[in-house]
Formats: sequence, structure tokens, C-alpha cells
Amino acid sequence: MKRYLSVFILAAMTASLTAAGAGKGESRVKFRFGGRLDAQVFTDSYASKTKNSGIFYYFPLAPDYNSYGEDINRENSLRFGVASTRLNATVSADDILGATAKAYIETDFMGTGDNLGVLRLRHAYIALDWKRGQLLIGQTNNLAVADELFPNTVSFGCATPLNPLSRIPQIRYTQRLGEIVRLTGALQMYAGTESEAQAYGMIPEVALRLAIGDPKGSMIGFGGAVKSIRPRNLTEDRTRTFKRMTAFNASVFGLHTFGGGHKLSAFAIWGQDLSTLSLIGGYGPKLRDIASADPDYGYTATQTVSMWADFETKTMKGWQPGILAGWTKNLGTGQEVDLAQASIPDLGIDWYFRLSPRLWYHYKQLSFGLEYMYSLASWGREFDTRYRPTERYAHSQNHRVTLLARFKF
Repeated sequence: MKRYLSVFILAAMTASLTAAGAGKGESRVKFRFGGRLDAQVFTDSYASKTKNSGIFYYFPLAPDYNSYGEDINRENSLRFGVASTRLNATVSADDILGATAKAYIETDFMGTGDNLGVLRLRHAYIALDWKRGQLLIGQTNNLAVADELFPNTVSFGCATPLNPLSRIPQIRYTQRLGEIVRLTGALQMYAGTESEAQAYGMIPEVALRLAIGDPKGSMIGFGGAVKSIRPRNLTEDRTRTFKRMTAFNASVFGLHTFGGGHKLSAFAIWGQDLSTLSLIGGYGPKLRDIASADPDYGYTATQTVSMWADFETKTMKGWQPGILAGWTKNLGTGQEVDLAQASIPDLGIDWYFRLSPRLWYHYKQLSFGLEYMYSLASWGREFDTRYRPTERYAHSQNHRVTLLARFKF
């Protein structure tokens, strides 16, 4: 990790000195180095699904009872983390193919899993910006992520798993249709979950998004995508299989700024197998094919709906209170599914609700954030053949309090 960090800092310093020296001549290259340092303390009242040593929060786990009937997941915890600290570098130049060109790279120290302290690539892309269009090539947010209205939460994750979160390699083009209309299309390849299935399927995800309005004022947007993956190359008897799993999603989002600083934003998405967006869902073999002992079985995907609304305002100078509420629900599968062989992360969760008021205080580059997050989850104990719960556990709930200090540079 120290070696990678040294390389990153050395490259930033070298580029900075090169750009500074070139500035004395006629070079059009500009360089900017930035980032933020995060230090956060957080406490939970119930065992939950988290990542990165608890920094990235999802939802409470299902109850787990011992022989005395006690729920052993009802346990308090206290943690401290700084791994969400970020570094970024931007290099820009004018008049490259008639466009303003930008190369951007961003990293943090979240690592993978609980392997904290290791540099993780967040964004790395090239953007060519013309008067009426922009071409982006590299890794950045999935087009399903509405960048214009990220919830300004104190806790890490921007309201995931209610809000999509995914950064993947892609080729994206945005066409500006007038002053307030933007149409964006992207070809996207997943990294991590389902990446191999997509690689052997040889088809990138196709995504579209239409945005109307001004992100600094009022806007509305619509999005959609289709993906087709090949989960297996061989059947159990080592015969090639080309059966695919195809899934769709559609979203709507918007924001409205009014009254000199009040902002209301909302997002909703329906989709099949939304697990690659860090939402609940997945896919599995069709039960009828498994029941007929067909080794070359097909697939069916789960359906999920997720939505959230956020309100934020400015009171006295520097103070910024806000509140987020959201809910996500498993809608089952379109066809009967064999759950024993299903690829469904977090198998069993049926719905999840979150309510999280927050308070930010900003002074120049320094910010402090305080947030209370109430989480309520319903887990299924038994399911029918379409992955709908027929018997449930008692609801599990968690109370998380987060205190964060942040310095931007």
C-alpha cells in the first residue's frame, strides 16, 4: 500500500511541476490535485451487514436466536474509521480534437472487503467536452446513479442500498439538446459481481438517461438499462451452454430548489437483478428446468423496487440540516426459481426502511457532520417458488449514530 501511495503522490507532484513549468511557455495543460480527509466515529445497536470494517452500512441482519430464545444479533458496537479519505488528480487541456479534454483519477483507502488501508480505484476516465456533447471513456459511476442529486448523508454510501452505487468501466456519450435537455447513452462493463458472466456473454450493458432542467435549480430525469449475461460456460456434464440471463431496470428522479436554499430531491427505481447496483436482488435457475432434470437450464431474475426522498436546507450561516427517508422491497421473481442454486446476495431480505436526520456545520475547508440513522428490516424465514415470503422473522432494527470530521483540500 505504501508503494502505491508513494507512486500516486510522486505522479501528482511530477505532473504539477511539469504543468507549472509548461505554464511559462505555451502549453495548455492544467493540473489540479485535491481530496478530503475523513475521520468518523459511529455506533450501532444491532449486528448488520456492513463492509470496510463497518464504514459502509447496508441494513440489519435477520434475527439469530440461541437456545435460550435470545437474539444474539442484538449487540452494541463502537468503531472509528478514516479509510474513506480520498485523493484525486485532474489534468485538463484545451483544444484537443476541438474539445476541452480532461483526465481524472480518484482513489480512497477503503480497499476490498475488510482489507482497509489499501488504495482502491474509484474513478479513472478521459472526458472530451464539446459545445453540444461530451465523450467519456474509463471508469466512473454507473449511468443508473443520478450524480446530480446524491444524498448529502453523513454516513458513507449515499443511502445505499436505497440509492444505486456502482462504479464501472464504460464508454458514455452525452448530447445536449438545447439549454436544459441532456440525452446520455452508455455501454458499460461490470467489475466484480457478474463481471465474468458478462465477459463471456460478450455484450455490454446498454443504458440511456434523459435529464431535463438545471441541477442547480429544478430538474427531472428518466433512466433505463438492459443487460444480458452468460452465467455458465459449461453444464454439470461439461457441455457448452449459451443460456443467458437478461434483466431490465427503469428509474425516475428529480430535484427542486426553492426559498433561497431549500432542496427537495427524490429517486425511484424498478429493476431485475439489481445486485450489481448494490441494491437487493439477484437471479437463479428456472425451477421447471431443474425439476425436469435439464442440465442446460435457463434463468429468472428477481424484481426489486427502491425509492428515497431527501430534504436539505440552510439555516444560520454554516449550518445545513437535512433528512432522508427511503424504502426498498423484494417483488419476487417473474418465474418459479430454484432458490437452492440461486445467485442472490443477501438471500432472505424482503424489505428495508431507513430514516436518517442529519446536521452539517461547514467552516471554510472544515466540516462536521452528525447523523442518526434508524433502520428497520423484514427478513423471510420461508419462501414460495417465486421468492415471496410465506413466513417472516420478527423485524430487526438498528440505531446508528455517526459523528464525522472532514477537511477538504
